[in-house]
Amino acid sequence: MFKILVLNLGGTSTKVAIFEDKKCVRDFSLRHEGEMKPSLTSARQVAYRKGLVLDWLRGQGEGMENFDAIAARGPAIAEAHQSGTYLVEGKYRELLLGVYVPDMPPIHGNRIITPLALSLAEGPGIPVYVTDPSSVNEMSDVARVSGLKGIERGICFHALNQKIVARKHAERIGKAYGEARLVVAHMGGGISVGAHRDGRVIDVNDAGVGYGPFSPDRAGTVGTEVMMTLAFDRGLTKEEVYRLIWGGGGLASHLGTAELKTAEAMAGDGDGYADLVVETLYYQIAKEIGYCAAALGFDLDAVVLTGGMAYSGRLVSTITKMVGRIAPVVAYPGEFENEGLAAGAYRVLSGEEKPIILPPDATPPKLAY
Repeated sequence: MFKILVLNLGGTSTKVAIFEDKKCVRDFSLRHEGEMKPSLTSARQVAYRKGLVLDWLRGQGEGMENFDAIAARGPAIAEAHQSGTYLVEGKYRELLLGVYVPDMPPIHGNRIITPLALSLAEGPGIPVYVTDPSSVNEMSDVARVSGLKGIERGICFHALNQKIVARKHAERIGKAYGEARLVVAHMGGGISVGAHRDGRVIDVNDAGVGYGPFSPDRAGTVGTEVMMTLAFDRGLTKEEVYRLIWGGGGLASHLGTAELKTAEAMAGDGDGYADLVVETLYYQIAKEIGYCAAALGFDLDAVVLTGGMAYSGRLVSTITKMVGRIAPVVAYPGEFENEGLAAGAYRVLSGEEKPIILPPDATPPKLAY
């Protein structure tokens, strides 16, 4: 039996779990908005969160010497574009530490997870693994080409949750992941919809820069002319436009709330505009699913809905009515990130897969032509 410590850091949350092989036996999640002041540097956050993790482990009667590996959620690193489980050493370790700026507040919790994980692993000398980071880029060449020569479609999506949910559903229908043809829609604060074929995500909207459906607080795809107007005619700075479309868009822009549950309640109370906006959100997600179904030639085993928004019965019902003729629609509500991280580390520890080790000259993927 392998014992794996999972680390998953958000901007104001610390999630920790203990897995024995692929089974979660204990977990811990703490939100700490009060402690995470904007001025708190990355170095201080690492020290603070390390203390939280060690205190919790002591309370469970556990020490780091009891673990075989740490499975950590990693940030997007363009060179880490393969799916699978990466060993944090050499070039990959260097790149991960490159996004850690000790004397500046972190952009996201995943920017400080590497020094935290390495510090915890150092004593017992155990490996640190990262599975399916958001920089996974398995898109076909035709999916990467943009309308401007020399500029490729970028990619940043919820690879970790999409991949583990796709694996779970493939197993449920009696197929290996590499044999299943699925459209997976991750619907949370951000929304990404991917076409899974041959064990790869051959096309997906770039949720990292806001392409695709609008979400609870992101504007989604915005027209080129609109962006030029915001940047030039209105004279907004890059930072101001960013805040407008990322954090101030979607449901937040229309209804003043970034909570789907609240928006649905407003619609249920007779607010006609809220009802229209909620229906539009579902409509845009269904359209994105249709795009990915086309990328699979409309030959797929299922449409899989996941993420926190998949708890909404109204959302699942509406999307099922819109795309159910393409394939069966199934819901896996919530996020399975910890399970995905542990499963990836387990596959390496058990010898089922070899870890990915970035070569010293690793580069981002390029078009084949």
